[in-house]
Amino acid sequence: MAFYIELNKILNEEKNFVYYVYEFQLPTEAVRNSAGKLRGTSKLVKGKIRINIQSGEVDIIDFAEGDNGMYAQRATLALVKHWRQGEFPDKTCWAS
Repeated sequence: MAFYIELNKILNEEKNFVYYVYEFQLPTEAVRNSAGKLRGTSKLVKGKIRINIQSGEVDIIDFAEGDNGMYAQRATLALVKHWRQGEFPDKTCWAS
């Protein structure tokens, strides 16, 4: 299963935390196009996580719709990787 998750920094609400929105395309039902071929449909869903800038601890504030933890876990790994390098980018992603 392939994953592509975008992470976008949003305003800091507390001085020790940086907040991010993680988003991905959630597969929905397969539909047939005009040529009769099956194609998948999807919708963009979003969740919210934060990282403590001192400890690197990540909290999931809101799970994205349809996320059983697989997407949030990968978003967390992406943020921790940046934290270890002392970075808090405005945008980043996880792809695997």
